[in-house]
Amino acid sequence: MIRYFFEGLGSPDTALAISRVAAGLFFLLSGYHKLFNAERRAALVLTLQSVGLRHVNVLQWFLPAAEFSGGLAVAMGLLSVPAALGLLIISIGATLTDGIKRIADWRPIDKSDWLDDILYLPEVLYALLLLSVILAGPGPFSLDALLARYF
Repeated sequence: MIRYFFEGLGSPDTALAISRVAAGLFFLLSGYHKLFNAERRAALVLTLQSVGLRHVNVLQWFLPAAEFSGGLAVAMGLLSVPAALGLLIISIGATLTDGIKRIADWRPIDKSDWLDDILYLPEVLYALLLLSVILAGPGPFSLDALLARYF
């Protein structure tokens, strides 16, 4: 019984599946709302404009469509690694453009507080979840695993 404190419950495949599905659902739902809810899309447009990105008229549709489709793929475990890579790029872009700006508004007291604030950003936490999918693969509880048996 005490070994569980040191080794966990021994279900890394289940942990990976839960993390993969949660990250995928986040992007799926986030993309959906930005695509089909005018208020969310307007907020996205304001964010894109405030960070000085060009081609906002294209990005306001491209980014949520990529979030939606990539999130669906990651959640289902279908082409998970390339989908996670695309979402990781979006997460890094969001961190570098908008996330860093938000941290400056929080006025970190020193470098360790700044690092703490970086790790507090949802974009960074989701990037870490996506990185686990990229590094470990989607796991056995995925459509990719099912398809891999046939190829």
